[in-house]
Amino acid sequence: MKDTVTIYLRNISPPYSNVDSAISVIDSVNLTGSFLFNTAPSGTYYLVVRHRNTLETWSKSGGETYNANTVFRYDFTSSSSQAFGNNMILNGTRWCIYSGDVDQDGVIDASDMSKVDNDASASVSGYNSTDLDGDYLTDSNDLSILDNNLQFSKIVVKP
Repeated sequence: MKDTVTIYLRNISPPYSNVDSAISVIDSVNLTGSFLFNTAPSGTYYLVVRHRNTLETWSKSGGETYNANTVFRYDFTSSSSQAFGNNMILNGTRWCIYSGDVDQDGVIDASDMSKVDNDASASVSGYNSTDLDGDYLTDSNDLSILDNNLQFSKIVVKP
C-alpha cells in the first residue's frame, strides 16, 4: 500500500524547534520517499517521521546533514541505529517504525487498543488510522500487530 508520510526537520539543539516539513508518498515495495523542504537552509537537523498510525520516530543522535533546495532521502530501514534510541523493530531484513500509535499521543497503549478493537468489531473499512496493515480493513490482523507492539511499552524516543 502506498501511504503518505510527513517528515519534519528539527534543530539539533534544544528546544529542537521545527524548521520545515515535507510530505511524500512511501510505497510498500521499496519503502522510500523523496522529500523537498522549501524553506530550510543547509545545515544539520533531526528528521522526525510522522504517519497516521505509527509512533513518531526521530533520526539518529547528532542529526543529518541537509543541503538546501535538494531532494532529501534517508534510509531508516537499514539499521535500528538510524532512529534515535534505536526505537525501531526488525521485520524480516528491514528495520521498521513501530505501528499502533493510533491516537498519536506518543505512546502505544491501551487507548490505541481500544480504538482498534472497536473498529475491528465493527469491521470498519477504508483508509483509517486503525488499519495498521494497510489492507483497508480493521480486523484481527491489526489487533495482532498492536498486541505485539503493546508488549514493548513503546513511547516516542527523542533527544
